[in-house]
Formats: sequence, C-alpha cells, structure tokens
Amino acid sequence: MIKIKILNPGVYRNEPTFRPFAFIQEKLYADYSIQFTDSDDYDYMFVGMHDFIDKKRTLQESIDYGLENVSKITGDYFLFEGSDSTSLMGGYEVFEQSDAMYLFKNQMLPSQEAYKVPYAHNKWFWGSGSDLDLSYDIPDDMWERIKFTGWNVGQLVPDYRNFQPINTNKSLDICAIFQAKHDYSEDHKSQNNQFYREHRGGLWNKLDDLKQRYNMVCDRLPKDVYLKTMHDSKISFSPFGMGEICFRDFECMQFGTIFIKPNQDLVHTIPNIYEDGKTYIGCKYDWSDLEEKIDYVLSNFDELNVEINENIRKKFIEGYDYDKLCLHWYNIFKNQSDVETK
Repeated sequence: MIKIKILNPGVYRNEPTFRPFAFIQEKLYADYSIQFTDSDDYDYMFVGMHDFIDKKRTLQESIDYGLENVSKITGDYFLFEGSDSTSLMGGYEVFEQSDAMYLFKNQMLPSQEAYKVPYAHNKWFWGSGSDLDLSYDIPDDMWERIKFTGWNVGQLVPDYRNFQPINTNKSLDICAIFQAKHDYSEDHKSQNNQFYREHRGGLWNKLDDLKQRYNMVCDRLPKDVYLKTMHDSKISFSPFGMGEICFRDFECMQFGTIFIKPNQDLVHTIPNIYEDGKTYIGCKYDWSDLEEKIDYVLSNFDELNVEINENIRKKFIEGYDYDKLCLHWYNIFKNQSDVETK
C-alpha cells in the first residue's frame, strides 16, 4: 500500500494541478493499492505550485519562499509545477536546491539542450531580450527526475469526451473568437502581458486584412452561442496564451472544428494529441503564413473536415484514458517501493 497526502489540494493553482487525481483515485486504490489520505500517516507528500512558487514576489524571493516551505516537510515529497507552459521558471530552482524526489510538469521542451537557450521567463515562444531572460543547464541526474504528470488541460474537463457530430454543412469559414487584450500583469516583478497581447493582437491584425475574403465571426459571444458558432465554422484559431496548450484546442476537437495554432513540435506532453497536418494545422508563431494555411484548409475542406477531426478524436480517446493514467502513476511508484495490484 502506498499512501499519498496532497498539501493544500484545493488552494488556488493547486486545485487544477491535482484535479485529475480526483477522477482516478478510486481506481488507483482498487487496482494498484495507491491511496490518497488526509492523515499524517503517508509515504509521499505531493506539493503543488501554490506552496513553492509565489509569482507576486521577485524570482529570488519566490525561491526563498519555496525552499522555506518545503524545508518544513518531513519525509519524501514530489513537487508539481502545474502551469500550462514548458517554462521551468521558479520551479526548477526550488527543485534543484531542495530534497524533492521529483519535479512534475504537464509539458516540457524536448531536451536539456533546449533549456540552455535564454528566453523571456524561460518561454521559448516569447523570444529573448526581456528583463528576466532565463535558461537552465540541467545535469543528467536532475533531468531524469523531471517527470510528466501524465495530463494537461485536456484532462481537466471530462465533458471534452462528449463529442458532437461532425458538421459537414458549415456556413462560416472562420471562428476567430478569442481574448487579445490583457491588463497589465507580471510574474516575479517582470511584465508579461505584452507578449500575450502582441501575439494574439497580431493575429487579429492579420485577420482584419482578410475579412473581405472570408466569412468570419470575431465578436465575443455567450458561451453557448460561441460553441454553436464554432461547430458551424470550418476553421478556428487557438493562439498561445501564457502557455502553449489551450482549452480551445479541446473545444475545437469536441465540436468538430479544424484549428490552426502555432506549431507544437517543441512541446512534449503526455498525452499528446498534436500532429501537424494530421490532427491540427500548425503555423508560424508570428502568423506570417496564416493566409496560406487558411487557403489550404478551405481548398481541401471536404476531405480535411472528416480526416482531421476523426484523427484528433482517435488520439484523444486513446491517450486521455483513465486506465493509462493510472498505469502511468503505478510505473512511477513501482521504482520507489513494492506496489502490488490486488
């Protein structure tokens, strides 16, 4: 029997960080003897980012905050950096300087070499030249202890499994409903909203020049109307936000709409539904090839509408499987202790 205690499971970012465990906890216990407990009689403590990262402080102050908090933990513990980007900012530093056994991430860059390049807030898609460019030279032994959680935002909403019929008689070319404005915000006293605004606003600027060519909807709508509009659209866009993977990706899949988004080849995650040209249409981050991608989809729509939507749904069904998620966590623990199935 393995007993796990989650520290402050319902507090702020910890809630979505650990939410998938709520979907599989009964199966983990029944099939793998892995039990979640509220008591202090536990084998491993799971620590969410709320308890070791404070983005309202400077980076060094946040690191000190995290190290102080985890120093109070008795016994073995794992760190969960539950953000929706590949960035290691603020989490790796605590991991490196603490006694944590593992650092868990939803998504990662593909290699240690990729993390050696300095980027704003350690986000590759934001480029460099900010007041907080970060890179990481990660030794082999540390790299081996950075693990995937086994989920991303696609696992947070069970309703994504409720696929809607693929609409073969769509009346709209493009659904371009997304937030592009962002009030001033910062992480670790370093402004970040300008990156969000420039990327998403840049897409709107590109689309403004194309409104005479395509039938598109851009205005914000109530959620139910938005989803109906998406279902009736041949193409939707899913720009990056503060991270690479977006809820909109899965809404498009659920409602049978081909989505165009910046290429995901550098983003490694488990499960991974992203295969350029097969499950989505990848484009350049600066949208410079946007018109080419739109024309490709619309010119081949009858074929792609069925092919891409069926492909992504198949990948989702195969990957976002609770049995596989349980096995993922069993495999993590079996190397630590004897975990026997009942």
